[in-house]
Amino acid sequence: MSKQFKPGKNAVEFDSDGHKISAHLFLPDDYDPGKTYPAVTVTPPVTGVKEQTGGIYAKALSERGFATLVFDPRGWGESEGKTGYLIPEWFVRDVRNAVDFLRTLDVTDTNNVFNAGVCMGSGWAMYETAFDTRINAVAMISPYFIELDTPLSVLGAEGYRNLVVKALTDAAQVRFDTGEEVYIKPVPETEEEIAAAPEPLYVGMRDYYLAGMPGDTPTWKNQVAANSQYSLFGFSIFNYTKLFDPIPMYLAYGGEAVSNPGAIRFADEAKPEKVTVIEGAGHFDLYWRPEHVEKISNEVAEFFQAHMQGA
Repeated sequence: MSKQFKPGKNAVEFDSDGHKISAHLFLPDDYDPGKTYPAVTVTPPVTGVKEQTGGIYAKALSERGFATLVFDPRGWGESEGKTGYLIPEWFVRDVRNAVDFLRTLDVTDTNNVFNAGVCMGSGWAMYETAFDTRINAVAMISPYFIELDTPLSVLGAEGYRNLVVKALTDAAQVRFDTGEEVYIKPVPETEEEIAAAPEPLYVGMRDYYLAGMPGDTPTWKNQVAANSQYSLFGFSIFNYTKLFDPIPMYLAYGGEAVSNPGAIRFADEAKPEKVTVIEGAGHFDLYWRPEHVEKISNEVAEFFQAHMQGA
């Protein structure tokens, strides 16, 4: 696909299963239209939009010589789709279609395409990579891999059923009866909502996503469709670890992150080639703190460069 781009951020759109996806293409500061560049698709966290941490890493990697694409998944930010739906298959399909789109661009060296993801986006990027031989390597940054053990340890099976499962069931019935979606807040705002949070990660989101915080942006909305979460809670990247052996993997997480159990388990079971632990850092510190972004971006760039064809 031939189009005039400029160094830095370029607003682009692509199709994902009939939905118009809003994205930002970042190009190196010394971008030359006559050259091609190794390319990276950056998948944001669940509920995340391209102006937040995904965009921070996309920009940082472009400054290190990559053409990078970060996007709003369908139904989030400025993209088309059912508002606030959390369907793993849809997220993965958006990653796949982002890769398809990136490879059509004249700026892309199609022999050197990579995936990266932040938080739950790490799982979507990893899963897509497992079923996509076009991807040379993958980077997972501050991953949150869904594990039922975490909310169960807080709520117990009975509490989980009475609080979480009941809310999803009630929302499904309302939607069936009335056609209206029931939306809930992924990020608790009131003391009552904080007390009812199913696990600490949701409380931690307050310090990144809410008004005045580093991730505060007009295109982000504090709402998810409750009826859509059944398949989300049933998805586990650990069902697929045997497929990951041939894939070069980079993993970075904070030493104090509440998401550590999943990251440590993944490191133990999947055995990524490169694992970085940022001592003293929490889960959301890796989203935006400049010193962590710089360190991780340098390492990811070096890791991807080592896995380029012809390297």
